[in-house]
Amino acid sequence: MATLDNQQIGKVFLIGAGPGDVGLITVKGLSLIQKCDVLVFDHLANSELRKGLSESCEQIDVGKSPGRHTMTQEEIGKILVEKAKGGKSVVRLKGGDPFVFGRCAEEMMVLDEKEIPYEIVPGVTAALACAAYSGIPLSHREYGSSISFLTGHEDLEKESLRVDFAKFAEVGGTLCIYMGMGKLKEITQKLLVGGLSPEKPAAIVSQGTLANQQKVITNLGNLVEDAKREMLEAPAIIFVGNSVGLSGKNNWFEQRPLFGRRIVVTRPVGQVSRLKVLLEEKGAEVLELPLIKILPQEDRNLIAESFAGIATYEWVVFTSANGASEFFDVFFKAFGDIRSFGPMRIACVGEATADVVRKFNLEVELIPKRSSAEDLAQELVATDSLDSANVLVVTGNRNREVLIGLLETLGHAIVDTLPIYQTDFADVIDAPDRDDFVNSGADAIVFASSSAALSFIEQEEDLKLDKGARLPIHASLGPQTTQTLKENKLSVDIESEEATLASMLKALIDYFSK
Repeated sequence: MATLDNQQIGKVFLIGAGPGDVGLITVKGLSLIQKCDVLVFDHLANSELRKGLSESCEQIDVGKSPGRHTMTQEEIGKILVEKAKGGKSVVRLKGGDPFVFGRCAEEMMVLDEKEIPYEIVPGVTAALACAAYSGIPLSHREYGSSISFLTGHEDLEKESLRVDFAKFAEVGGTLCIYMGMGKLKEITQKLLVGGLSPEKPAAIVSQGTLANQQKVITNLGNLVEDAKREMLEAPAIIFVGNSVGLSGKNNWFEQRPLFGRRIVVTRPVGQVSRLKVLLEEKGAEVLELPLIKILPQEDRNLIAESFAGIATYEWVVFTSANGASEFFDVFFKAFGDIRSFGPMRIACVGEATADVVRKFNLEVELIPKRSSAEDLAQELVATDSLDSANVLVVTGNRNREVLIGLLETLGHAIVDTLPIYQTDFADVIDAPDRDDFVNSGADAIVFASSSAALSFIEQEEDLKLDKGARLPIHASLGPQTTQTLKENKLSVDIESEEATLASMLKALIDYFSK
């Protein structure tokens, strides 16, 4: 670190977050965000980038929007200087690219003046990304050999335009106009006065690269009317030029099967990512509403007793992925070698649970065709290997007793249970997307367990939707969860054929494609 008056100071990183899609941030930018001490962010930077930050990271919202200034530019500069002088690693996160209408130059000058070290990490600017996600070429050797980046409103407090759009009409090429929705009518009129034909191809992309992206591809004469009809709003980019008329017929971004759908996932924190990635790849906007949390089992004596005789069991049965994960976490604290696990056979309730076990190069011998306690018990009994056999069932505190009962009564097994984790209800008020869900609703809520369903029911008052919000359907990952929902008078619109994320994804696509 540098020093100022013999005092160690930190560093400021001016980072472009990209236009919205979190996948478009640079690797370097994401790495710096994840390890910074202070994050100073605008409202155009996707909030997903702030999830998973350490609790010690100070987050400061300095976002601006039309008619509202959270902080002045001078105040933002003072924050950057003050935090860096305190020895902090400071990330100043801006939407798009910091040097394209991002006022990075002003903040850079303040840091130069105060002799604060800094780095600049570029980002994908909105015009490039919105054009690509809409299939709009910005250049073509015959139809557009130049590209102009213009601002329709270079300062949110100014009421009049300072860019001479009539002169830019003479330049030709493709015009990419930022922050122009508030002056759309005036901008189009000036371009027409400057000599552009009403038939000149034009487009607007709103909420570009996000799951709620909207676009209209038209001509300059109809641009205002078409934008009004489609109710396009800021943030948006306006494109004008001959190459815009070459936009592709394959709307690759919007044609994904779940595009425009809002899906709520309710799995615990840390388990959301796999389902979330699958849904987002298919175009969905995913809201995170963790309804349960997984806590380690505190009964150390019971764990020690089970591990002392671990090699004597003929079957070990894992009833959930959570149980398998917690089991091996504790196992490797007690043993340094997987060979201490013993020669027993392994059964798992489903493929997700089996995947956890396979990570340790252990073979899973039995997985029932349906992921339920009853099916698991019946297929174990059918192996004719349970009579007087020692069986260890790894469970959570909310697991049903039906599995153990069937193994003992039908299979005549000697069953020990090891509740290795606890499932508790998570406070929905703390859920990252709770306010968004309440305000706008969703198309579907995915319940991956009975515990999540019960938590939803218990906290239903805190999840009451505002007037006009989308009313979601209920999607269940398996028969037991379906039963829990129905017992509590909640409809079940979708039940996946198998208790796997891939099966749930297919069920959602099939449902909404109709």
